[in-house]
Amino acid sequence: MYEDLSNEELFGISDYSDTDDKVEELSNNLSSSNEMSEPQSSDYEVSSSSPLTENEPTIISPKPKLITLPSIIGLILYENLLTHEQQSELINGIIEANYFDNPETNQAMCFGTLPSFIHRVIEIISNTPGFFPDEIQHRDPLFDQARSIINLYRPGEGIAGHVDLPRFEDGIVVISLLSSCVMRFRPSSEVDIDNSFYENKFKDVHDAYEMIPVTLRPGSVLALNGPARYNWTHEIEETEIDEIGDKKIIRSLRISVTLRKMKKDQLLSNKDDSNPFSFEIKKR
Repeated sequence: MYEDLSNEELFGISDYSDTDDKVEELSNNLSSSNEMSEPQSSDYEVSSSSPLTENEPTIISPKPKLITLPSIIGLILYENLLTHEQQSELINGIIEANYFDNPETNQAMCFGTLPSFIHRVIEIISNTPGFFPDEIQHRDPLFDQARSIINLYRPGEGIAGHVDLPRFEDGIVVISLLSSCVMRFRPSSEVDIDNSFYENKFKDVHDAYEMIPVTLRPGSVLALNGPARYNWTHEIEETEIDEIGDKKIIRSLRISVTLRKMKKDQLLSNKDDSNPFSFEIKKR
């Protein structure tokens, strides 16, 4: 579990306006979140060897860090997998797609051929070892156009505990952008945790229904497969401040991108495959 984390480790970027005008544009277009809070700390470093001016900092992204949790088999978290530039490119693509022009909406469900800015992220994930077992990591395609979801979270917004629907194949990723938050995992009530198999799986959990927090920071990619995908619920609490022990994460505007692959017998027949790309906008 996450223990003894410093404030720098816990806090993510809460204001991208100093690094990308496009993100400031997104912030200004959202009526309820047009003033982003000052950053509590930075997930980026400024290179001391580079010539800097006050208006033109050089941003160096930290190295990716692979994290696993023994209590949740199949959960993989790659912190800092996406560089600052890659995050900015993904955010810019989302802005230019006009998903969230309407302040009443906070979710875009994508269909058809996925846009290029998402394909580039999938390529990064495909070429990063350790996310999934080989049968998932090397499937083609790794993810498809069916129900890729882009969520916009304003401060205080969350999502109820759930297990992703069985119509999707094993192997799901969640990409986090802009702001940090805590995702909370609990063993699913539908899983029989009394048998010996699950007793072994939960041997590091004192209470089988104990909540396990996982901190998601900008540029991180969370992967779920096997027990983590099917036997654990995940949720984001509706709060403006996440607390882990005596540590706090002050949320600001956050975007997440969820990528999945639909089972062949569940492919949506009511979508026009000839349409190169379409999306539905709605409230979560």
